[in-house]
Amino acid sequence: MIRVPLPDRPGALGAVASRIGAVGGDVISIDILEREKGLVIDDFGVELGGEDLVELLRDEILEVDGVRVE
Repeated sequence: MIRVPLPDRPGALGAVASRIGAVGGDVISIDILEREKGLVIDDFGVELGGEDLVELLRDEILEVDGVRVE
C-alpha cells in the first residue's frame, strides 16, 4: 500500500498510476480516503516485481507535480 496526497485536479490520479506502471507496478486497488481544499489522499494497492523496486517506485511517483508519498 502506498498513501499518496495529490492535488485534486484532472489527470493527477492518472499521472500517478502511469508512474506506477512505468516501473512495472500493477495497481490492484485505489481507495480515496479524503478530499478537501484542493487535495486528495489516496491509498494505492500495488504489486511490484520485487522489494528492490520500492525506492524506484517512490522516486517515480514524486516526479508528478504536487504529489507526496507518505
